[in-house]
Amino acid sequence: MKHKLNQPLSLFKRFLAIAAPFWVSRQKWRALGLLATLLTLLCGVTVLNVYNSFVMGRLMDALQKEDGYLFYKLVGLYSLVVLAGTPVMVYYGYLRTKLALVWRSWLTAHLTSRYLSRLAYYRLAGDSEIDNPDERITQDVDTFCNMTVGLSISICDALFTICSFTGVLISISIPLTAAVVIYALLGSLISIWIGKKLVPLNFQHTKLEADLRYSVADVRRDFESIAFYRGEKRVRMQILRNLVASIKNLEMIMIVNRNMGFFTTGYNALVALIPLAIAAPIFFHHHMEFGALTRAGIAFGNIFAGMSLLVSQFGAISAFGANITRLGSFLEALDHHSVPSSASNHGADIITIVPSEALATEAVTVLTPDSARTLVQDLSFVLEAGSSLLIMGPSGAGKSSVLRALAGIWSFGSGTVYRPDRRDMMFLPQRPHVPVSTLRAALCYPRTLTCATDSHLLALLKLVNLSDLPVRYGGLDVEQNWRDVLSLGEQQRLSFARLLLNRPKFAVLDEATSALDDANEMRLYEQLRATGTTLISVGHRRSLLNYHDRLLTIVGDGSWSLSDAKGLTDLREPLGSKDPHDWPGRDRGSNGK
Repeated sequence: MKHKLNQPLSLFKRFLAIAAPFWVSRQKWRALGLLATLLTLLCGVTVLNVYNSFVMGRLMDALQKEDGYLFYKLVGLYSLVVLAGTPVMVYYGYLRTKLALVWRSWLTAHLTSRYLSRLAYYRLAGDSEIDNPDERITQDVDTFCNMTVGLSISICDALFTICSFTGVLISISIPLTAAVVIYALLGSLISIWIGKKLVPLNFQHTKLEADLRYSVADVRRDFESIAFYRGEKRVRMQILRNLVASIKNLEMIMIVNRNMGFFTTGYNALVALIPLAIAAPIFFHHHMEFGALTRAGIAFGNIFAGMSLLVSQFGAISAFGANITRLGSFLEALDHHSVPSSASNHGADIITIVPSEALATEAVTVLTPDSARTLVQDLSFVLEAGSSLLIMGPSGAGKSSVLRALAGIWSFGSGTVYRPDRRDMMFLPQRPHVPVSTLRAALCYPRTLTCATDSHLLALLKLVNLSDLPVRYGGLDVEQNWRDVLSLGEQQRLSFARLLLNRPKFAVLDEATSALDDANEMRLYEQLRATGTTLISVGHRRSLLNYHDRLLTIVGDGSWSLSDAKGLTDLREPLGSKDPHDWPGRDRGSNGK
């Protein structure tokens, strides 16, 4: 029960956390200007509506008295007011959309910056509670901004309308005023009782729809793997499973909306009768003119519409609550994952990064995120400038985790990593990030498009055996989805071209040549060694020993060893296929120490 009572407060706190930063940002004056103009126009619309109610009342009196001259005069006046109000109404709607668009632009950029800062995106990838961050940053933000502006203006409109027409209705009939207040409040309470399940159902609906879209998009992303596996049946089953879950959730929403419809249909239909039923006896006794009866009906209807906003917009408000929950939980996750690790919040040890000219580790222990397994224990080494280190071991032993610790994106464990500034280091993953862009932008990534001259870029492509790319795809400035048109081996060679372009002091390669043949691998490593770059590689191929001075063996039980890579190149099988404890040249001391 306490949770239910706290739920509205929790939603309000999350709403403020999402909305408040925009109104103190650099866009605040523009936004406040739009809001002030909107409220001014809203007041104008309300004044016109009140004035029209008086004109309509007088028009009905003229009709009752058969005063043709006054009747047509009032028809003309009413028409002029409507014509004058048309541009006000149109511009009012335009500014509502404009304010939501400005807000969406800012909030999307703000969340994108938060998502991509301090490796929050990397840590969120392992958070099972935050599904589909892309959906939250794009569609959920769009929904939030449009609904916040729409509902806020609707509430202001309702307040202006209630305040304006209450005076009109009180001057005509106090019992009518009391009736509309009681009727609207009663309707709101019943609506809350009937529709209380809509907020969690709408939250689940958004998640299930996102899961369905993701499963369909997965086919386009992994089409080749699915084709090789002939996995169409399994993929279809997954898509249909997500579809069935989404449909079932929608059916539950439909049931609640159906029950709400049973109530609201009759509730709204009675509105036209209530003012007539209460005011008719007064009219029949000639204590009220026909025009006053008309004004009473108009005032009653407007006050009822304002006070019944919760009833008329209950579905939208419920969806808005689910939207706030999704965006609010996303913001909270960003706050949580923007710190080095969850361990740091509890005073536990983490792997610390210390700036240094050299690359070294001191008593570094690497753990799994749940601390259930020790991948490497007390790892210590110093990598001299211009030297090279190859890290090998069985799959799952922790080789890539060691690289992540060196990169500063894996802090689960303890010890100290001494490393140069990130600007002096470059990391090449097994599957490079190749954005949808021009070939020039793909080569320069992550630098700007002015990173090098055309001749320099073409020379780099030749060095990595990709000189045909500009010819095949129309030059350096034609945009392509390179992940789709290039093989993994070509993407890895493109990644090496970036490395040669940047010429960092230190390069860290995580199986960056796994998709290459021996000839291309040798060509790339020879080009890299010629630059004098200090090198760390992870791999399984024994051919990699030719390009490195030292070998770090990660066993998988926490132990490790350092040895000379020379003299191991005559092995007749990949080192990764042998028992690490039997590798030649291995220092058999405890934990390699």
